[in-house]
Amino acid sequence: MRTEYIEKLAGMMNDYQMDAVLICPSEELLFLTGFNPMMCERFQGLVICSDGRMFYICNLLYKDQVEAGLGKSVPVYTWFDGDDMVEIVSGILQENHLGEAVIGVNSSAPAYQILDIAGRIPVRFVDAKPLLEEIRIHKTPEEQECLRQAARIADEAFAAILPRVHAGMKEQDVMDLLAEEMTSRGGENPEGIVASGPNSSYPHYNAYGRTIQDHDLCVLDYGCTYKGLHSDMSRTIFIGEPTGEQKKVYDIVDRAQMAAQKAAVEGAFIPDIDYAARHIIDTEGYEGSLVNRVGHGIGYMIHEAPDIKKSDPRKLERGMAFSIEPGIYLAGNFGIRIENIVMINDRGETEVLNQASRKLIVL
Repeated sequence: MRTEYIEKLAGMMNDYQMDAVLICPSEELLFLTGFNPMMCERFQGLVICSDGRMFYICNLLYKDQVEAGLGKSVPVYTWFDGDDMVEIVSGILQENHLGEAVIGVNSSAPAYQILDIAGRIPVRFVDAKPLLEEIRIHKTPEEQECLRQAARIADEAFAAILPRVHAGMKEQDVMDLLAEEMTSRGGENPEGIVASGPNSSYPHYNAYGRTIQDHDLCVLDYGCTYKGLHSDMSRTIFIGEPTGEQKKVYDIVDRAQMAAQKAAVEGAFIPDIDYAARHIIDTEGYEGSLVNRVGHGIGYMIHEAPDIKKSDPRKLERGMAFSIEPGIYLAGNFGIRIENIVMINDRGETEVLNQASRKLIVL
């Protein structure tokens, strides 16, 4: 149990006008408790109350596993497959003085079950994602060091695989090389995207089946965890000489990434960082080709607060870590992305965690 974060969560509920938070199996539950059972269609989750009380609700088949994972100090309420789940869960909430409460829910709470419970008793469910992100948005010095190490592992993996990438490999082969190199350096949970040729135009491509060909470009977007903290970086490499347009786009993306990275200083207004990258891309004639946000927060989850986008109206503060990853995506043709993780460290300095080469690389 991360007691300090659970206490922080409970202490902040009043500020968010919540009486309790329901956390269903997810990375968020794993972060807070070190425990994360398989999620199926059967309703389950940890309830944390603003007064510090905690209890878990699950189907009977999970009871022993939950008690082993959370320990005997957390009461476990169960329901059986033959029961009316909504009636049982509603009764449990009423028994714990939450029958008319405002309860925040995390991102994995099944909407249909939440709606059924809210239709049975006058409880009100609200979005707890902002609160769950806020309790971990400022990384401690120890967490900052883990982010540095995770980024170092990703950097080293990139350099290690370059001599081994060639036409004729499948995208999955390249991902396997990256995973092998990250794991050998102490990284855990390696994952990522390898998108070659026209697949590179899809920012979140995830098929891995294409064979890399001569004169392809490949977007490598990948990372791992180190003591629970994530890395995430992107580089675009070329298998053979790039075209004139590809060179032009690479230069634009490189300048856009550097401009946003330079703007990311303590106290910076986040929409200004998004603008710094987007303005370069738009004025170079590729308006609308950056189809997503410029970056996302990172930590115990690969995507968390703060978002680097024009609709996030906060300022950068010490302890925040986030990606800067503008790209240009030309559907069905090609896409180019460059991504570094950036952190405002505990001294208020802008620290670029990824140091892998960002030069145009031709293999």
